[in-house]
Amino acid sequence: MIESLGTPLGELRLGFGGDALNTAVYLARETPELRVSLASAIGDDDSSDALVALCRSEAIDVSHLQRVPGAKVGRYHVTVDAEGERTFAYERSQSPFRGALDREGLLPEPSEVDLLYFSGISMAVLHEPGRRTLCGYATAVRERGGLIAYDPNHRPALWNAPSEAQRWLAQVASVTDFILASKDDGRALTGLTTAAEIAVSLRQGGRAEVVVTDGPRPCSILHGDRIEEVAAEIPRGVVDTTAAGDAFNAGYLAGRLRGVDPVVSAVAGHRLAASVVGHRGAITPAGSSSRPEVG
Repeated sequence: MIESLGTPLGELRLGFGGDALNTAVYLARETPELRVSLASAIGDDDSSDALVALCRSEAIDVSHLQRVPGAKVGRYHVTVDAEGERTFAYERSQSPFRGALDREGLLPEPSEVDLLYFSGISMAVLHEPGRRTLCGYATAVRERGGLIAYDPNHRPALWNAPSEAQRWLAQVASVTDFILASKDDGRALTGLTTAAEIAVSLRQGGRAEVVVTDGPRPCSILHGDRIEEVAAEIPRGVVDTTAAGDAFNAGYLAGRLRGVDPVVSAVAGHRLAASVVGHRGAITPAGSSSRPEVG
């Protein structure tokens, strides 16, 4: 999506963002030894061309970016307060991704995928057939030895009702290896309060490793039958918290893909998130976020 940032002087700064894109960029930066691909649908306008150029500059494979004639990418405007907390306004009702999975051809062969990452926003914006396709695809990837990672990233306005989001969460959780959620999203989806309770509930009886982040406070990791807390890294300064969760996810998954244990991977995720919140916008300038040490 196009990211429109308001400045203190009332000016607008344009960039790109979106949870899947943000995570792909930061994962590609953290794991240059891996091939990171972005599967989505965009238009054929100048902004879509610029998005492709951004992905290529970040070494992200774009062979699964579907171009839709006459379509344009969505847009969101970010307003940030004095503490760096942000408020979003979206314009994405005509996003070409909505119908991208109604037909075949977007996704690679399941056997080619080592890790599939998607989010609750991905699920919410898809049509019902697309949601079924994505869940079935995740199952196929897992059956062929791949891993599934999911961030519930709950946006109530994108769902018809809370029960709809909860129903699809249950389906996704049954085939997921990593669930990476914020405490706020976990509360909204489960009605529970503590991170430990939320983690157990999000697992939905499956075997997923669950991480519940809580802003500048420690995250909680449920792996196996254990729950461990990992302190967050205190940033030098908070300018904009946009994409902090996406950066954490990338740092965490980078560690787990290298075989690093969950606690050390969480430290890496916190470190990357602390770096990202020191910059305006979802995607920091290349080279501005130091690569965490993960093993």
